[in-house]
Amino acid sequence: MVKAAGGFVPLYGVAISDALKHPNTSLDELNKLREQGHSQLRAQGDLPGALRKLEAEIARRAKK
Repeated sequence: MVKAAGGFVPLYGVAISDALKHPNTSLDELNKLREQGHSQLRAQGDLPGALRKLEAEIARRAKK
């Protein structure tokens, strides 16, 4: 699995996609990625809702 400098693993696709590409990725590693991914989602709160509000505000301001 590829890790960025500093040890941060970007879970939003890269680390998970890389792990899934390699058939030799262990079940333990896949389970750890799943746990980390769910943890990140919980930490984000309602990110989809926040982004919808952000898009609406950007559109409102762009009309001015």
